[in-house]
Amino acid sequence: MASNRTKSLGRIVRENWYMLAVSLAVSLAVEALNHRSLAKLGAFLTQHPWMFLLNVWIIFNTFLFAELFRRRRGARWAIGILWIALGVVNHIVQRTRVLPLTTRDVLLIPDGMRMITVYFTWYEIVGIFGGGALLIAGLILLVLKSRPRGPFNRMASLSVFCLVTALTLAGCKATEEFGPVDWEKTSLVDAYQSYGFAYGFTYTFADFGINRPSDYSEKMVEEIAEDISDADAPLVVEPEATAEPEETAVLTPNVIFVQLESFFNVNELAAEYSQDPIPVFSELARTWPGGHVKVPSVGGGTANTEFEVLSGMNLDYFGAGEFPYNTILKDTACETICFNLKPLGYTATAIHNYTGTFYGRNTVYAQLGFDCFVPQEYMNGLTYNALGWARDGVLTGEIFKAMEATEGRDFVFTVTVQSHGKYPAEPVEGLDGIDVLSCPETVDPGMLKNFVNELSEVDAFLGELIAHLEAWDEPVVLVLYGDHLPALGIEDGDLQTDDIYQTSYVLWNNFGLSMEGGDLQAFQLSSHVLGQLGIENGVLNRFHQHFGPDCEEEEYIAFLRVLEYDMLYGEHVIYEGESPYAPTDLRLGSAPIVCEYYTYDPATATISVYGENFTTYSDILVDGERKNAVFADETRLIARANGVTGDSEVCVGQFTREGEELGRTGFGKMREISP
Repeated sequence: MASNRTKSLGRIVRENWYMLAVSLAVSLAVEALNHRSLAKLGAFLTQHPWMFLLNVWIIFNTFLFAELFRRRRGARWAIGILWIALGVVNHIVQRTRVLPLTTRDVLLIPDGMRMITVYFTWYEIVGIFGGGALLIAGLILLVLKSRPRGPFNRMASLSVFCLVTALTLAGCKATEEFGPVDWEKTSLVDAYQSYGFAYGFTYTFADFGINRPSDYSEKMVEEIAEDISDADAPLVVEPEATAEPEETAVLTPNVIFVQLESFFNVNELAAEYSQDPIPVFSELARTWPGGHVKVPSVGGGTANTEFEVLSGMNLDYFGAGEFPYNTILKDTACETICFNLKPLGYTATAIHNYTGTFYGRNTVYAQLGFDCFVPQEYMNGLTYNALGWARDGVLTGEIFKAMEATEGRDFVFTVTVQSHGKYPAEPVEGLDGIDVLSCPETVDPGMLKNFVNELSEVDAFLGELIAHLEAWDEPVVLVLYGDHLPALGIEDGDLQTDDIYQTSYVLWNNFGLSMEGGDLQAFQLSSHVLGQLGIENGVLNRFHQHFGPDCEEEEYIAFLRVLEYDMLYGEHVIYEGESPYAPTDLRLGSAPIVCEYYTYDPATATISVYGENFTTYSDILVDGERKNAVFADETRLIARANGVTGDSEVCVGQFTREGEELGRTGFGKMREISP
């Protein structure tokens, strides 16, 4: 028996040694696609040879999986082709959004489908899906039609595969403990360039959440709590406990955060323009405090910048490529600036001129403490640019509508969308006011021209917003910042900051408050603002304000990780055993959409529904069946329907372009048509 096992193992070795050479060739092809140039590929091979060999070993490990099948040759071909296909997809993804392909992108497929027509033509879309279908069918046929081998020892094959997998895992762990790999201190883009695609992609498969810190303990958390505690104010203020502003020693203006899509100070790019594309922001940067903010994403990943700004948490501790909106925040409420402001009487409203279901915001925002969310489906007056993104000018009215809808102070978090990519290389009608005179070699001048002209319109929106806020009769603090740099091929050396992860921010107010700027991390921004208002509610808010400035950076970062783990995954020691935060009863729209009554004309089979605050995304529902309504105005919808009576249940629903229902009204009453 032992002799047979030994022979089987020897046979496996003899029949697989040459697959190392195949793995080497596949790895070279994948890395050429990953690095996108022979020069960068050469730098990777010479500067990180051991990581390249680890990538070769990982691919070889996957080829050994074919040993479990009788049709081994077909399985090998399928595995090799899959690696090449992944390399091609990664290459395309990097070109369109900068961030590389990760296993987490599977969770973003529904959101990606909404944007696919922006990034690809219909011919390309048909080619992508047709090619994908052909690839899958071809791989299946390849395996099924391949010649089966003779008798083999499947148990021996499984043993070898498991042994090599164990060695692979051990090697990967060793690179983290003793080698060059440090995911927390290396951006996702740089990690794929330094560690290789096969290693990076497979690493993201099992890496999610925050790993338990080695120094995490109840005593450690209690010591941190003691360091940031204030005898005159509790560390955690219950969100439901409301204090009157006049009874507090803090300033309580309205606070407006505007997260600007793909926005940064383009005058810091090594480029020349026929005129300043962002004169309003440039003037603000000269006359008001601000600086640079280090964000967790580049080219995409808006929701992760949101998360850091709102929560005060460092995304570096989460899994590589993870979006907390799609993982932990789906069912866990999280301490945020929204919850921290509630005890001071603030209402928290989020506004975004894009679909409400993107990144799951219509449910996740409840976990973040928002009381109200206004997506584009609840807006009127929308206009669109050439790429189909809503223009940002509509947001001025929505911001004021949100503040007018409440009696107390407001925290309004606004996310723009107009300057979202992809940016065409060819000229676009209407985007020709500003010329690009020079730009870095890696940046397409046509794409940059379209981007800066789009940014110019966004800048005009900022000017309009500030003009209205100057005349507003309530105190307001306005925070403007970019979520990430655009996917234009910009490299570190093309920027004055030498860092593609740094965007710009400015602090403005309308009541003469003296404020300070400075370079910050995105997870420090909200605490930096609240600190200048004297607002210390919240664990992380106080931690950033009082602990961060007084300790070494390494200690600050380590303790922040301990707190984040405890608050989301640990024992909630900082909250004395139980988190005080629960999801809010999130409502959609600044003003409720109301269905008051309806009339029906049987001669034309036409139903008219009357009410308040209808939008172009409103449709009529008759006995649960959706009717394609014509938007007459904010008070009337018209649709064709058969057999409507006084007993019919008629209401109005809000629907995304993809047909997802966001909400519906109560039932209206039937009225006779006036003669």
